[in-house]
Amino acid sequence: MNFLESLKTAIQSIKINKMRSFLTMLGIIIGISSVITMSSIGKGGQENITGDLKKGGYGKFNITVDKTDENFRWKYLLDEDIIKKLKDSGKFKEVSPKISTNFGLKIGNNPRKEMMMFDVTTPDYENINKVEILYGRNFLPIEYEEGEKIITIDNITAQNLFGNSRNALGEKIDLSKGRNGINYSYKIVGVFKNPLEQMSKMMGGKRIPRFGRIPLNTYQKLFDSQGTGYTSLILEAKDPEQLAETMLDAKEILGNMIDDSELYDINVENNGASSFDNILTTLNIFVTFVAGISLFVGGIGVMNIMLVSVVERTKEIGIRKAIGATDYDILSQFLMESVILTGIGGILGVVFGIIFGLGIGYIIGIFPIFSIFTITISMLISMGIGILFGVTPAKKAAKLNPIDALRTE
Repeated sequence: MNFLESLKTAIQSIKINKMRSFLTMLGIIIGISSVITMSSIGKGGQENITGDLKKGGYGKFNITVDKTDENFRWKYLLDEDIIKKLKDSGKFKEVSPKISTNFGLKIGNNPRKEMMMFDVTTPDYENINKVEILYGRNFLPIEYEEGEKIITIDNITAQNLFGNSRNALGEKIDLSKGRNGINYSYKIVGVFKNPLEQMSKMMGGKRIPRFGRIPLNTYQKLFDSQGTGYTSLILEAKDPEQLAETMLDAKEILGNMIDDSELYDINVENNGASSFDNILTTLNIFVTFVAGISLFVGGIGVMNIMLVSVVERTKEIGIRKAIGATDYDILSQFLMESVILTGIGGILGVVFGIIFGLGIGYIIGIFPIFSIFTITISMLISMGIGILFGVTPAKKAAKLNPIDALRTE
């Protein structure tokens, strides 16, 4: 019996026992669809959470003065002269002071203040660390220069304070440096997307930090009147692919301006995206692995059904052997049946996995990301299961003695 005859015989056998064939495939369908669904939702959720954070650190680096060094003096703070020198060099796309500070946020008549994180911003900083303005606008050039008492806040904070993000525009909130400082009233001119919004959705919206931005001149007028300098700068390379060389250029410029440039640390911008992304990747692999266990359960189901099939078709096997079928012919037929069943189950599993992924993603607000690698591996595993778990029943069928098989009723 040649390959085509074995294939034809296997297909006919599957057609004759449609219900049994469907039940055999069901475990594989469930297993592969589970793997693809969980993997796509996991990757989509991971990208939603870390996508904006990754963009925020790409091609950017910090210059920070080490205030703990015994040689540190206040004259070594990073000042406007250094910023101007870095900009004038033409080697950097943007250069800006980097200041993040906590403000006490007073809500209504409640004497207790909540803490809110603010980035002190400049036009360069807005280009380096972009946010998506949802309502209103960003700061105007004249507002940066004159130090207007205006701010932008994130949409989750705006919704919590005013019931609706759009309603926050034009409203004023009282902020103070620290919990017990003097309150100053600030007008909200824009609402931007909270960088942790997707994480907020996945965690039920609880304990998500509040974020805001305030112009540098406004901050200095009210809270940093001395203006002695900055402890940190953030820079963006013109070509992100040349980040290492750009960092060396910054080091060289500092060395030409300052006699003790070793006081300055130059490091790639790290906003936590990398480590958080690694955690989510590990979690996604674990969840996908757990879903993949159902594939092996389905494989055991294939072996079980095929063993039952061997028992039911013992007399048929005896007749075929009596008219000249070899052990190889019987082995190949049963193996083909097993591979065809798992192969069809694999294809249906992929289809249902994509459908379920899209459906669940739509419901929970996550765009699933389907991996060709995952789909290909799932299909290969499916076919492998057909071979692996089909070998035992196939060998059992092939080794049947034709005389004993013909006696079976």
